[in-house]
Amino acid sequence: MKFRLPALVIMVSIPFAFAAKIPNAQVVDSGSFGVYLRGQRVATETFKIEQHASGSTVKSELKAQDGATQRSEMELTSRGDLVRYGWQELQPTRAEVAVVPKDEFLSETINMGTNQKTFTVPHLLSASTPILDDNFFLHREVLMWRYLASECESKPEGLRCSTAPQQFGVLIPAQHTSGTVTIGFKDQEKISVKGKDVECNAFAMKTDNGDWLIYLDDQQKLVRIVAADVGLEVMRD
Repeated sequence: MKFRLPALVIMVSIPFAFAAKIPNAQVVDSGSFGVYLRGQRVATETFKIEQHASGSTVKSELKAQDGATQRSEMELTSRGDLVRYGWQELQPTRAEVAVVPKDEFLSETINMGTNQKTFTVPHLLSASTPILDDNFFLHREVLMWRYLASECESKPEGLRCSTAPQQFGVLIPAQHTSGTVTIGFKDQEKISVKGKDVECNAFAMKTDNGDWLIYLDDQQKLVRIVAADVGLEVMRD
């Protein structure tokens, strides 16, 4: 069975099967990730992905142990193209970023808070370009679903993906720049999640700033991220 991509996301609540009709505001995934640096929890990301008749919304809030808080919301069309991406820093200072399509490309407006000048950065990228903000790990799950839809099939013996890694151009709003991400299937591994052994598909994600191991469970939901070089681990709570 070949993966398909209705609106933006795979309907992960039914592994490898997709509903003919999508109810309004159906929750595709929600929950939280614990963010650990060298074994110590430093932040929590709370998230929700909803799919509705006209598209999808992807929302996250990242709250550090010291109270620093950021939020993001991404709106997408039924084809998965960007309608709007918004980022807010609430603590310790206030700042905002908004990305919208303009004249067939993407336009990023940056407001760094009180008494700071608002400025705009144009990006020669189409509305179909994935958003991969440094601050939100949920965006990696969404990008993985795009990869699954284009490169993988479900077989009786398990997931089968193209042997050649797939490259994606992405926009990184936190850096106000574009980048390149390469994703390839690595292996099937059993890992511990909430004290239980879970059979996962592992993927290698290579970015301009480092390499990540991405683990998806049998519903293709993100359960773990590892960036060993910097001592970072993200686990689904």
